[in-house]
Amino acid sequence: MAAIAPARADTPVVVELFTSQGCSACPPADRLLSELAARDDVIALSFHVDYWDYLGWKDTLATPQSTQRQRTYAPRVNRELIGRKLRGSFTPEMVIEGTDSLIGSDREDVLARIAAHARVEDVAEVDLRREGDALVIELMPVGSGAAMANVRLVQFIPRAVVDIRRGENAGRTIVYTNVVTKITDVARWDGRAPQTVRVRNIDEPVAVLVQRGEAGSILAAAQID
Repeated sequence: MAAIAPARADTPVVVELFTSQGCSACPPADRLLSELAARDDVIALSFHVDYWDYLGWKDTLATPQSTQRQRTYAPRVNRELIGRKLRGSFTPEMVIEGTDSLIGSDREDVLARIAAHARVEDVAEVDLRREGDALVIELMPVGSGAAMANVRLVQFIPRAVVDIRRGENAGRTIVYTNVVTKITDVARWDGRAPQTVRVRNIDEPVAVLVQRGEAGSILAAAQID
């Protein structure tokens, strides 16, 4: 088993796992995501999709929004690393930094791509803090490499335990980590000058992704409990 070596702690790499309670191949990827979520240098998010619900078990954490996010990624991500063997949406899929598509249980490949992205020079930074009932998002360019981007607020549940009673994982109790419940675009940023965004009445843990387009590369990210 490959060890998880830390990357640079000040530049978190975003890992998005598209998973389903009805997918028998997903539990190893779910466990790997939980390991990654414990790292300071990774923002690990679990998106539950609903297109396997017909197999006999309706995913209790799935949302149409998560399914749509994966579908938006499908024609844009780089699948060279899996030899273009899979097209469209599949589970378990990990998308790293909005660009690389990997089979989510392929531990060595996932760790290697996280390390590679961690070595890429920053083009932007994002800082989060809470002031009263407001979440304050500070956006800062680094050098001249940033570009127009969406500022995307991702709300998530840190931990969910599910007893699955039917379908491919019937009889299993699975722990899920950082389960996304809602994604909201809260601003646009030109990438050239510092910008402050305030969002009110957000009490749960969140991540902020500064991302090109609907499903492009992630320029910066941060999370807060």
